[in-house]
Amino acid sequence: MKNKKLTYFLGFLVVTIWGLIIVKLFKAINGDDEPLAIATRPAMKTSLADYAIPKDTTHLLLNYRDPFSEKKAEPVEKATDEPSHKIIVPQKPAINWNNIRYSGYIHNAGSKKLIAMVNVNGKELMLSEGETAEQVKLIKNMKDSIKILYQGTKKFIPLNNKSL
Repeated sequence: MKNKKLTYFLGFLVVTIWGLIIVKLFKAINGDDEPLAIATRPAMKTSLADYAIPKDTTHLLLNYRDPFSEKKAEPVEKATDEPSHKIIVPQKPAINWNNIRYSGYIHNAGSKKLIAMVNVNGKELMLSEGETAEQVKLIKNMKDSIKILYQGTKKFIPLNNKSL
């Protein structure tokens, strides 16, 4: 109670501020009957050319065949000085990767290696890294997927979580 004057002054200040806030609230809720002055600009006149449709300057390229006609377009042969024989590169047959499934892995506590369980053409195989069986070589076992070499092609096979 050393500064009674300061305490009274601060109390008066708080009451005054709250009084002003309450007065503004009541004025906002009840609304003032004073009309608000709204500044209006005169409407600008626009020319009719502003709404005109611009001229179309695009050109269609109609040099393709009609997809609905029955006659086929005649192939255009180019005259070249090169011989007409072509070199045909034999393609490898497509590999059916659906026959290879990664079922899971087993952690061998004795050798501390991961052994992958791979299903190849319905035959269940257990392979560790570097082993080959049924033309499938296990290159890398990463628990969630394996990297294998099959018919000269490497591919990652993800873990199959579906029950067979």
